Amino acid sequence: MKRLTILLAVIALSLQTAHAQINLNSGLLGRFPFDGNSVDVSGNMGSSTDYSVTYAADARGQANGALRLNGAGRVDITPDGLLDFGTTGSFSFSVAFRTLSSGTQSFFTNRGNMTAGTSNAWPVGWRLGFDNTQVGKVYLDLFGFLPNTNASLGLATQASFNDGLWHTAAITVNRSTQQIRIYVDGAAQALTYVSTNPTYGNVTGTVFQYGQQLAATMSLNPGYANGVLVNSFGVSLNGSLDEARFYNRVLSVAEVQSLSSLVLATKATEASAAIQIFPNPAAAGRFTVKLPAAASAPRLRVYTLIGQQVQPIVKQVAPQEIQVAGLQAGLYMVRVEGAGQPFSRWLRVE
Repeated sequence: MKRLTILLAVIALSLQTAHAQINLNSGLLGRFPFDGNSVDVSGNMGSSTDYSVTYAADARGQANGALRLNGAGRVDITPDGLLDFGTTGSFSFSVAFRTLSSGTQSFFTNRGNMTAGTSNAWPVGWRLGFDNTQVGKVYLDLFGFLPNTNASLGLATQASFNDGLWHTAAITVNRSTQQIRIYVDGAAQALTYVSTNPTYGNVTGTVFQYGQQLAATMSLNPGYANGVLVNSFGVSLNGSLDEARFYNRVLSVAEVQSLSSLVLATKATEASAAIQIFPNPAAAGRFTVKLPAAASAPRLRVYTLIGQQVQPIVKQVAPQEIQVAGLQAGLYMVRVEGAGQPFSRWLRVE
């Protein structure tokens, strides 16, 4: 009995530690849920202006819960200097998107000229979206270069996401470690580096490690176009956006996953009834996932507490049941896709 009590205490402490690391309000600069309007509900940023946009259902089916654009609209925001990251500021950005289009389009952009009213000024700013040079891939453009170092670079996911389904995208720019990552649906993506100057850095798997040349010159303040600062959602986007967030820090893997689950998951009561994971805690690294309905190709992903994806033995033994084995003792995030909306839950393995 004493052993069981100690074990339960350890499990409770582990779960508290995991959740303590996830504070989605810490460092939040602005949050745009697009629930029928383009207001920053954090109250940190200034005004916003809609141009040829409508509002439609979000990933959860909530009416007017997402921004809808037809390729010609956009939303301009006034960050009041909060997105001036310069050459030293780390930051993160996350947003949910859905599109079938494959051309160049932006989830968010503040690319422009460094100096207002100067057509030949050096470009600054950044853009996240798609690019016609990497069709269907989530693409991060970095234009922030100080004078006499005019260049640009891009980072693209190797997987495509212009499938008309809801996804989440997040970027983290860590000025301390000089690393950039792109996440889709909570998972760090293998990257392709696109640049006319390969000396700016190198991609290793899911990490872009940039060098001192870029660290010293990359200035990611917003740029000017037509005399005004550019800070816009949805430029040339034919699709939908939802739950856009800016942070003045680097989000952890667990926080990125939590944001993704928050946006894409069904309502809590529906999610609890829809997918069951048992037993939890799981003994000997084995557990079962029961789906709400038959799924021909469900996808199950398992991540450690620090965000590393692991590869357990996964077997679909029935149309509505998956058996999983081979996990070592520890705390994991289990994510199920392909059986309705994506669903995530913490699992303890003994």
